[in-house]
Amino acid sequence: MKKLEIKYIAKSVPLHADKKTKVSWLLDESRDFWLLRGITFDVTQGEAVGVIGENGSGKTELLKIITGLERQSTGFVTTDAKISYAGLDSIDPNLTGLENIRNAIEDSGVDKFKGDHLTNGIIDFTEAGQLLYRPVREYSVGMHARLVLGLALYINPELVVIDDVLSMLDQTFFEKTIKRIQKLKDTGTTFIISDVKNIVIESLCERCAWISFGELQDFGPTKDIIRQFEYSLEWYRSLTLPEKNDYLANKQREQMMFDVRVLYDEFKSEQFKNGYTRKDEPKMRRAFYVDHGADPVSETGRKLNQEQKKPRKLGIAVPIVAFLILVFTSGGWLVHRYMTKETAQKEAVSLKSVNKSSLKKTAKSSERLAKKQSEEKAKAESESKVKAESESKVKAESESKAKAESESKAKAESESNAKEETQTVTVGDGETIGELADKYATTVQRIQELNNMGDSIDLVAGATIKVPK
Repeated sequence: MKKLEIKYIAKSVPLHADKKTKVSWLLDESRDFWLLRGITFDVTQGEAVGVIGENGSGKTELLKIITGLERQSTGFVTTDAKISYAGLDSIDPNLTGLENIRNAIEDSGVDKFKGDHLTNGIIDFTEAGQLLYRPVREYSVGMHARLVLGLALYINPELVVIDDVLSMLDQTFFEKTIKRIQKLKDTGTTFIISDVKNIVIESLCERCAWISFGELQDFGPTKDIIRQFEYSLEWYRSLTLPEKNDYLANKQREQMMFDVRVLYDEFKSEQFKNGYTRKDEPKMRRAFYVDHGADPVSETGRKLNQEQKKPRKLGIAVPIVAFLILVFTSGGWLVHRYMTKETAQKEAVSLKSVNKSSLKKTAKSSERLAKKQSEEKAKAESESKVKAESESKVKAESESKAKAESESKAKAESESNAKEETQTVTVGDGETIGELADKYATTVQRIQELNNMGDSIDLVAGATIKVPK
């Protein structure tokens, strides 16, 4: 079960360039510097999640947003847990240690008996002794860290955020703190821990988030993420000084040029997949940029679950409704019985007459249907016969017409041949069929037809052929 979910967390701060600044991309236009650029991950109940990264990567800013000490520019922090923050700036340095303890217990709202019990527990845990009566500003860094950890680990711990204080402890107190954290995890307390020493994260956290230049580089099993982080540090250490300067300048320029609209489009796409529509876009934009409450999708799911689990208050309405239903049901049954008894005889009397009339009507309708079907069948046969006769008549006419045309054509050809007189001539040496056609005022085709030559134009000297006179 998710104890904490953070999504699309971004944080921008203004840059104040003085008149001597010669960097053009600072002077040309007013830009914001994005400390965080779309951080998203979740933490389950009883789990410890580590947050690692270089100095200035945005770890502390993220933890302060989670605890509510800082307000994000975009995104959501969704949790129902009470968040306890353990950082060096989480207590008042001008008050004594004991005053800080009593103020924290009073703010938690516990009663006096439990408050005294918690006070004694914190005093025993921190081992501060007489330093509890001195202002915190006089404490060493290690003693300061002991006090903030004692407050976070004893006063109603549900979700504890620890920001770079564990590495300030001596070895003995560190081991004591580790045991306390493990005990709380076993009872369901959730932790988010940031520290500059990876060994601290590796000994306490099941999963880890690696943040670099405001971006979430990776999130997963602690050992795998720490190994990747150490590889990146080794690569950076291998660079020359000019290469390091160029690398840092490019990364910070990316933080300057970050387009938050891309992040909003990603959020909007997720909302549309979960049932929201274009009509909800003004509400989504306000939630993303202004409200910064719980994620709309997570909040909707939580409300639905609460409504399903919430018992319905039925009150006195149920017995009243049940009584009215019983009365109306009984009355309806009596009326139905009376009406049934009264009409039963009428129905019995009219049943015979109805049956007789219905039988007569059925017989008549059957006769009409049979007569109609026979008429339609006779009509169809008559139409088919007429159609067949018409088709045969047309066919006979077309055949006789074709025969007459063929005979007239043959007759015309024979008459033409009879009218045209021919003569027989001898082909001279080298004489062609074209010369003969010109000589006898005819055509090559006609000479070929008279002599059955087909398409041939070859003549043999001394041969005799027919030509028109």
